[in-house]
Amino acid sequence: MTSEESTEGRVISLDPPPPPPPPDPPGEEPGEHDPGHSGTGDRKKKSWRHGLAELPVLIALALVIAIVIKTFIAQAFYIPSASMYPTLRVGDRVLVEKIGFRFGEPSRGDVVVFARDVFGPNKDLPWYDDARNFARDLLGLPTSEEEDYIKRVVAVGGEVISYTGHPRVLRINGEAVEETWIRGGTDGGSQSLTTRDCKRLEMEVAEDGCLVPEDDVFVMGDNRSNSEDSRVIGPIHKDKIVGRAFAIVWPPGNFSGL
Repeated sequence: MTSEESTEGRVISLDPPPPPPPPDPPGEEPGEHDPGHSGTGDRKKKSWRHGLAELPVLIALALVIAIVIKTFIAQAFYIPSASMYPTLRVGDRVLVEKIGFRFGEPSRGDVVVFARDVFGPNKDLPWYDDARNFARDLLGLPTSEEEDYIKRVVAVGGEVISYTGHPRVLRINGEAVEETWIRGGTDGGSQSLTTRDCKRLEMEVAEDGCLVPEDDVFVMGDNRSNSEDSRVIGPIHKDKIVGRAFAIVWPPGNFSGL
């Protein structure tokens, strides 16, 4: 560095000024490589585009998780009829768990959902109806032609059942069973079950009732006078049970366990 001292004692630099910075290469935004340039706007744009690109993946992942939960763990079901009144009302949504019966057995008093095909083959529907029903099924909404059924287990395999008298009395292995869940507390005279019904329901006559086959359950609705159940279609094989209803989750005013 060269300098000279003035008469007033100041030092004046004689070096030439520094050269100007080189121009930005073609195609780059001005100041892109400037250490003082924050690039906040560019980062926001890239972040937004990245998030948009991930959206289909996140939707697909959420759908897969929902399907796995619905298939193997739990599912919401819509109550379409009054056959389980007053326990369940039309329009209620119940949660049904599907794990318990994989490791255990149904018990008397369990409220279970079983497949509609116990009444015969399901009607063939167009693919778009199947897709709509699948989506509605995920949300626990009614699915018209493909509704499942919900009833209460009143007898299990190996037990002898009868349902007779005025009012009707449920007897298991000859002993009367108290049923606090029946509409009105008593059943004045809905369809009975006697030894005369055993053959029609493909059950063996045993003592004063019908023998429930092993691996089957006998189900009835709590609203006995308005329920199409095992008194009509016979016992249900355990393989047809979808799961056990354990809670009412909608509407909020009806929220309770089962």
